[in-house]
Parts: sequence; structure tokens; C-alpha cells
Amino acid sequence: MRTRARTTTARRLRRGMALAACTALLGLPACGTDDGSGADPEASSAEESSAEASDGGASSSDDEDATDEDPGPTAERTSIILVTELGIDDGSGEGAPTLTADDLAGLLAEPLGGEAECTDELVLELGQSAQCTGPASLEGDDEDQDWAATAVAVPSEDAALGEGYRVAVLFSAGTALPEGASDLAREGVTLTGVGVGSMFGVEPLSAEELADATLQTLTSENAYVPVAEEADWSEVTCEDGLDFTDFRTVGCTAATADGATWQLHVAPGTYADNDPGVLVGIEGTVGG
Repeated sequence: MRTRARTTTARRLRRGMALAACTALLGLPACGTDDGSGADPEASSAEESSAEASDGGASSSDDEDATDEDPGPTAERTSIILVTELGIDDGSGEGAPTLTADDLAGLLAEPLGGEAECTDELVLELGQSAQCTGPASLEGDDEDQDWAATAVAVPSEDAALGEGYRVAVLFSAGTALPEGASDLAREGVTLTGVGVGSMFGVEPLSAEELADATLQTLTSENAYVPVAEEADWSEVTCEDGLDFTDFRTVGCTAATADGATWQLHVAPGTYADNDPGVLVGIEGTVGG
């Protein structure tokens, strides 16, 4: 029994020494327990934990990025309506013609398909204004809002561009035409405009984009008052870009094929009865 016991102990000692030598020489965690993959189970487990933590961090970052996405511009824009046909003879009688409060309310209500009310008559002299209330949009679901009615000029079919005008009405949301857009109602400035597209002006326009849209308006046969045949418009240059959340004019110039240069005042055209576009005030030739 003792010999057998000594033999068993000796075998165990030899086996232990062999395993220790194998580990020292080959750098393996345990020669007799290698599963053939060559991977350290503890190291693999640590790597998997690290990968899971890394993935979790990336997912969290992605979620934060999604939360921080810009939902798009939400600032208020000044809605406008340009009414060029007033239904009156502005060349008859003494003094400036006048729109009664009821007639003025009718001009506001018609394009919006709702009801409107104006507190005062509007004397049709450039820059004169009156207060109205009416639908905020074509949808008719919104509550009524304030509208300022301002007498402005548009090109006349009976005179060359810059040599005559007829009176129109510019309705703008609010209680008065914003001061930054006062050039639109100045004497010598005639207005036209056109809707460009439903998404136009969602993002601020660069000076180049504004120039392109202005040239498109000047050459469009679908403008509120077409001026495409009044001059051979060839190029527009603008001093600055245009943000539709700020109803003001930007100075631009338009060149024609015959070498003339026209001074322009361009404002956001957030038309309540049309797609957004630009509202262009044409002042006259530079140096003319």
C-alpha cells in the first residue's frame, strides 16, 4: 500500500512538473486544457464586456444626437397679400381715391375665402394705411389676426416701366408695415412678385440664391404684375442674403442687355394666398 501510494504521489509530482514546464516554455494558460482556439477565456470575456460597453456608449450617443436634431425653423414669418385689382377708377374725381372700410375688408377676405373687417377707410396715397382683421391663412382653421393695409404702387400697363404706376394694396400681418420694409411703399417704387415653391424660404437665402429668385421674378410671365417684356433682364446682384423670419428689404441691382442698371428692394414673399417667393420693389435706373 505504501509503495502504491508513493507511486501515485510520484506520478502526480511528475505530471505537475510537466505542466509547469509546459506553461513556462509555451506561455499557454494550461497545456492540458487548451480547447484548440488559442484564446484566453478570461481575456475573451474582458474583450466582450469592453465591446458591450462601447456599443452601449455609441447607442447612447446616437440617441442624444437624434434628440438634439434641429426640428427646423419655427419663427414667425410675416404673411402678405398683394392686391393689384382694386375695382375702382383711380383716375376719376378730385384728390386721391378712397376705399371704404367695407370694400377694403372685401379685398382681404376674397383671396383667403373667409370674412374680414376693417376699422377705417384707406386713402389711396402711397404709404397710407388702415387696420383690418381677417383669417390668418387659406386653411381657415386659425383664429383671425391683425392685418395692416398699405397703399403701394405697381407697374402700369399704360406707361413704360419707371414712368408711371397704378395704386395697389399690400396687406401685411400685424398692425403696421414693418419699418425695415418701408421702402416698398415709397414713391417711385413699384412692386411685383411671384410664388416660387412651397418650401422656398424655409432656410435663409444666400445673396446668390436671392439674386436668382429675383431674376426669376422679373422674367416670369406669372408674376403678379409681369415685367418680363418691360426690359431685357440679364443679371441680378444682391448686397446680402434674406431671412424670411425678418420682413425687411435687401438692396439689389438688375442689369439689362442694353447696359442699364435698375435699383431693386427685395423682401420675403410669404404670400398667404400663394406659394412663398419674393416681393420685388423696382425703383428705377441707377443714375437715371
